Amino acid sequence: MPLGPGQRVLAVADDLSGAAETAAALLSRTTRTRVLLDPRTVTPAPAGTTTVFDLDSRQLSATGAADRITAVMTGLAPGTLVLKKVDSLLRGNLAAEIAALAATGRGVLLAPALPTAHRTVRDGVPHTDGVPLHTGNAWRAETAPPPRSIAEALRAPVALLGLASVRGPAHLLRTALREALATGLPVVADAETDADLDALLAAALDVDPRVALAGSGGLALALGRTLDGGPPAPLPPPGPATRPLLVVVGTAEPLAAEQVGRLVTDGAALYSLDPGAPYPGDPLPPLRPGTTVLTLRPGGPPDPAAARAIVRNLARTAAALLDAAPGPADLVLTGGETARRVLEALAVRELRPWGQVHHGAVLATTPDGRTVVTRPGSFGDADSLRLIARALRAPAARASAAHTAADATPATRTPTAGTPADRTPAARTAVHPPPDPGRPAPTPRRTSHDHAKGPFMNATPAAPAGTEPTAAEKSDALPVIAVTMGDGAGIGPEVIVPALLDPGTLSRIRPVVVGDAERLRRAAELVGLADRAEIVTVEGPGDAEFTPGRINVIDLGLLPADLPWGTLSAVAGDAAYQYVRVAAELALSGAVQGICTAPLNKEALHAGGHLYPGHTELLAHLTGVDEVSMMLSTDTVKVIHVTTHIGLIDAVKRIEPGLVERTVRRGHDALVRAGVEHPVIGVCGINPHAGENGLFGYGEEEEKIVPALEILRADGIDARGPLPADTAFFLAGRGDYDLIVAMYHDQGHGPVKILGLEAGVNLTVGLPVIRTSVDHGTAFDIAGTGTADPGSMIEALRQAAALAPSPTG
Repeated sequence: MPLGPGQRVLAVADDLSGAAETAAALLSRTTRTRVLLDPRTVTPAPAGTTTVFDLDSRQLSATGAADRITAVMTGLAPGTLVLKKVDSLLRGNLAAEIAALAATGRGVLLAPALPTAHRTVRDGVPHTDGVPLHTGNAWRAETAPPPRSIAEALRAPVALLGLASVRGPAHLLRTALREALATGLPVVADAETDADLDALLAAALDVDPRVALAGSGGLALALGRTLDGGPPAPLPPPGPATRPLLVVVGTAEPLAAEQVGRLVTDGAALYSLDPGAPYPGDPLPPLRPGTTVLTLRPGGPPDPAAARAIVRNLARTAAALLDAAPGPADLVLTGGETARRVLEALAVRELRPWGQVHHGAVLATTPDGRTVVTRPGSFGDADSLRLIARALRAPAARASAAHTAADATPATRTPTAGTPADRTPAARTAVHPPPDPGRPAPTPRRTSHDHAKGPFMNATPAAPAGTEPTAAEKSDALPVIAVTMGDGAGIGPEVIVPALLDPGTLSRIRPVVVGDAERLRRAAELVGLADRAEIVTVEGPGDAEFTPGRINVIDLGLLPADLPWGTLSAVAGDAAYQYVRVAAELALSGAVQGICTAPLNKEALHAGGHLYPGHTELLAHLTGVDEVSMMLSTDTVKVIHVTTHIGLIDAVKRIEPGLVERTVRRGHDALVRAGVEHPVIGVCGINPHAGENGLFGYGEEEEKIVPALEILRADGIDARGPLPADTAFFLAGRGDYDLIVAMYHDQGHGPVKILGLEAGVNLTVGLPVIRTSVDHGTAFDIAGTGTADPGSMIEALRQAAALAPSPTG
């Protein structure tokens, strides 16, 4: 059951990093989200508000923790949805807090799985990386042994929902949940995937929306997906390298030392405190511009009894450094206890979350204008702090290249708290901080009709009568296309090099790669073109020269020299995002007329902290467009999709006449711009045989598609259907239709990949800039072998040339 825009949500966590993680997961287009460090300061929440409390109860007695739950649950507004954030490793006062929730009479559904961190629940037993929690070492810093099951952690009997129920038909899951809640016991649910958590949440909201939900950040993300079906908004450009950034590492996790070491390798200053020394200890140098790490000197195993006092001293030291700084400084705080004590020392009582740099690394702002990233101590890989620092600070070596276009983007008014604009669309990985020197203001929402030139077309001006344009003038009339390198571990570099050396490319466009120059040089060697390719680093398109054999590269310098081919990498995923971000900035500033993208790897993109379904949704948010469509184009058939990167059940739910109508119009307009004067468009049904007059399905075609077709035909658009998909693609393959409208991802992708994969091109329709892409993935299995076929990239560049406006038009 989807939640409406006026839904109130109350979430409670026992430490600050958990509260921030929950708040970031619950960000949506229709709610205002806040994190409160002191529940006593709360004012009544208006409709559409998500309030997350850090109860700071991890270190309290069981009675004290239960009392805080009871207090915050008192006097809730009717219809408030309640979520208790629990530690995915079951640490803290779990038993007392769940018992306090149950005492409210709401019923409790506990689902602590966190699939993104490989923490699952099977048969009521928590697992980490496939190993039962009680057999691993995840509790090494705790004073008690780990529980053998969730029931043991709760010290009470439970009703168990096993995986068979969770993954069964929805109506049977609802029945099982209803029966389990009727026992009066806390209901413990197995889950191993995000889909499991989505199914549990949907069942709970259908059975009884008053049920108190309890779970890790995984359940919070599932709830966030219900609050907002839209994809996440983009991270902003990094801030100025001159503003101090203090990274406070108070976690006892073994990986922390490696994370710190990588930051120091990147040039960060390191301040190490003796954990046994009293405060204030030896004086430390003042904060300098750039990044400084404050951490504890390595020692023996952590002493849980002394941990709280050690963290307080660390926090007081951090606050003293910040107070003595010559200007404002931003913060990265690892470990919930560390984050809480540092902010307490700075008298911060509220945070405004904007999104996540990577899972659990939440970016927020304080009332006094600081940017703060909090992250649980056990989260992130060895590059975690490096990724966070990169998101907050632009290294001087790449600042000018990365922000050439950003500096030219017109400023927009930043929403202020309390105004309607304060509910500017945001999402779970959205980051739109307040103005900061060196950070451009957020891009205003746009549609394809906002472009100054109107519909995109290849508009090359004619030469005056009696004159013949020179070669340079002919080149200047060609569109400049930003070519993003994609995932550097995949085949993107290997298809870009031969495609840009293809004789036809420079006759159609002026290409500038946004990527990594050294990676392209390695690719040129792999494909045997090193002697023909001159790969030249440029600051921006204005510095590029377009001569045969020359490949111009805006080099962001984000990939390590030893990055292996064909291997999943968070660093490569983050770099792929940055390439697209810079290309979008160039396009919005008018420096390029189109974008052509090499493939990225979605898993790597997510590991790098950017939770977008794919290029289509990423570019929509980077360019400020609410809705776009994916079109696949081959010589044989063209297909536009009503829905793309969502599950089949969700796709059917999302399809409605307005979405179908808008999708068909975008496809029609794109074909007209490409020179098809009167496109004939075939619109697929949803069910087999397009429902066959109600024989299959529940009338989805009549309800969701037919009304749209009636409106389109009345407007003179030749849209025919609903058609059985198998028939539609057969007829399109023989030329009866110029465009097929597919209702969901595989309905369109499967036939296209059979009919024309090698020369297939992916177009994003509805952006304020032309975007084309290859219609294949990163092909990790052949990356680095020099055998990738560049045909799809060549075709993508050709179609970008055909659709992009002239720079002088």
